[in-house]
Amino acid sequence: MLEALAIIAFVLIFLSITTIAINLVQKRKKLMPEFINGKPTLIFFWADNKRCKTMSSFVEKIKEDFKGSVRVLSFNVMKDYGVAENYLVLNIPTLILFDKEGNLVLKITEPKELPRLESKLKDII
Repeated sequence: MLEALAIIAFVLIFLSITTIAINLVQKRKKLMPEFINGKPTLIFFWADNKRCKTMSSFVEKIKEDFKGSVRVLSFNVMKDYGVAENYLVLNIPTLILFDKEGNLVLKITEPKELPRLESKLKDII
């Protein structure tokens, strides 16, 4: 009887942990429904620092180069903490690219990865 209770407790704990893990993965991999508009979406998470200012010039270039083809959203992590938390943003600056259906395509945090982002954008448009 004691062994059966231990097995049941283990299964319940396992299911709870699995559910939490699935929820975390889903948060990272899907664009929030209110942001899906049939275009690829680039989300820029930033704060007021030098690295973010450097990356913001690239984001402005993307806006101009892909005008009308890509939706660009920008969130200050200090003010929009909930949005940053939803996408599990741990480093700033962070750029996250989603396809037309809202599926995560690419997440970058380093300026050296910017050419890869531009290439991915061209591929999914």
